[in-house]
Amino acid sequence: MSWDAEQPWFLPPELQTRAGEGPTAILVGEVAAKLWAARKAYLARLPVREIVEILDRVVDAWLTPDSPWMAAARRRIAGVTPYSGQMVETGIRRLLQGCRKDALLDLLTEELGDPDVLDGFRPRRAVGGSHRACGPSLTTHIFSGNVPGLPAISLIHALLVKSACLGKPASEEPVFPALFARSIAAVDAKLARAVAILPWPGGNRVAEQAAFGASQAVVASGSDEAIESIRGRVPPAVRFVGHGHKLSFAVIGREALDPATADQLADRLAYDVSLFDQQGCVSAHLVYVERGGQITPQDFAERLAVAMAGFERAMPRGLLKVEEAAAIQQARTAAEFGELRDEAVRLFASEGGTAWTVIYQDDPAFVPSCLNRVVRVKAVTDLADVAGLVRPFSRHLQSVGTAVSRQRRERLAEALAPLGVCRICPIGEMPHPPLAWHHDGGQNLLPLLRWVAIEG
Repeated sequence: MSWDAEQPWFLPPELQTRAGEGPTAILVGEVAAKLWAARKAYLARLPVREIVEILDRVVDAWLTPDSPWMAAARRRIAGVTPYSGQMVETGIRRLLQGCRKDALLDLLTEELGDPDVLDGFRPRRAVGGSHRACGPSLTTHIFSGNVPGLPAISLIHALLVKSACLGKPASEEPVFPALFARSIAAVDAKLARAVAILPWPGGNRVAEQAAFGASQAVVASGSDEAIESIRGRVPPAVRFVGHGHKLSFAVIGREALDPATADQLADRLAYDVSLFDQQGCVSAHLVYVERGGQITPQDFAERLAVAMAGFERAMPRGLLKVEEAAAIQQARTAAEFGELRDEAVRLFASEGGTAWTVIYQDDPAFVPSCLNRVVRVKAVTDLADVAGLVRPFSRHLQSVGTAVSRQRRERLAEALAPLGVCRICPIGEMPHPPLAWHHDGGQNLLPLLRWVAIEG
C-alpha cells in the first residue's frame, strides 16, 4: 500500500481517494465502520504481548539512525510550527525512547496487574473467580498541537487495549499523527487498518457527531474551555477522558545550592523551561529557591540566565506571534519598573530580542509564565512555605521538578499532594514523564476499559 506522505490524513486504502471530500458525516461514518471491521478481524485477536512487540518495532523504526520517519518529522513539523528541526527531533526522540517494549509491559503490569486480562479471563486471586478487561471497539482522539509527538502516546494507549483509533490532528501541528500512523503501516499493515487520521475544523459538529456516535471512548487534549465543550458533545454512553490546561514549577532546596554543581543544575532547569518553549503542561513556569544555601537565590537566577542563553544558542526559540512578543515585553517592563523602585527584583534578559527572560523576585507569590522561555526565580525562606504559595492554583497544578534531599522531597510531596500535584521528579526530567506516570493524577489505560467478572 502507498500513501501521500505529505497529507495530514491517513485513511483505510479503499477510502483514500475520498479524503478530498472533507469530513462529511458519511465519510466519517464509513471510516468508523472500516475501523470497527479491521479491529474485529485482526487487532482484537492479537495477544497483547504481540501488540507490544509490534509497537516496539514501530518505535525502533523512529529511533534508528537515519530514520526516514524522524527525518520527515523534523523537516515537516519545523515547516508548520515555530519549532526548529533540532528541537522537534530532540523532543520526539526522548518521548519515544520512553515507549520501548519494557516500558509498555511495565505500563500494562502497573495498571492491570496481569496484562493477559486483555486476552481472556484470568484468575482473581484476592476474591476468587476470574475476570477480563475489554477495551473500546473504537476510540476517537482529539489531539493538541502544543508538543509534537504526544499523539503517539494516546494512540499507543488505545492500541494496547485493542481499540481501533480515529484521530483528529490539531491545526497547529497536523503532521505527526498521520506520519506515526504510516510508520505503523510500514511495520504491520493489518494493524494500521485499525488506525485512521482525519482532519476537521475544531468544533465541526457534523464530523464530531459522526465520530463520537461511532466510538465507545473519546480522548481529548486542549484548553479547559475546549475540553468542557467537547465533553458536552460526547454522548452519555461514551467514555470521555479529557486533559486540560496544567501548570508546573520547580523547587530547589538550600542543600542543592553548591557552587560546584549549581551551573549544572541551572543547565538542567534551563532545559525544563526551554524545550518546546514552555508550551507543554510539564514545562516549568517558575522556580522556588530556598535561602540559606552556599549561593543565594539571586546568584542562582544569574546562573540560570547564563544557562538559558546557552540553550538558546543550541536550540533557538521559535518565532512568536505579535501578542506573544508583547506579553514578554510587558513582563520585562514590569520587572524593570520594579528595579527602578528599588524593589528586590532583577531582570536578566537576552539582548536584541525576546529569546529568553529570567526574572528574580524576593516576592514569593506564584505567577504563571507568559511562556516562550520566560521564567521567574522566587526566593523562599523555607520550602515548607511553597504549598501555601501555590494553593490558589491547585486546580491546574501538575508536575514539580525538585533538587532537594530525599527526606525533604517526601515531606514536600506530602504537602503538595492534596493540592493536585501528581508528579514529583528531578529537575532536568520535567518534559519527559515516564509512560506509566499518573497523567493528571489518574491512570492511562484503566479509564478506557470495561471489566467482566465470573464469580465463584
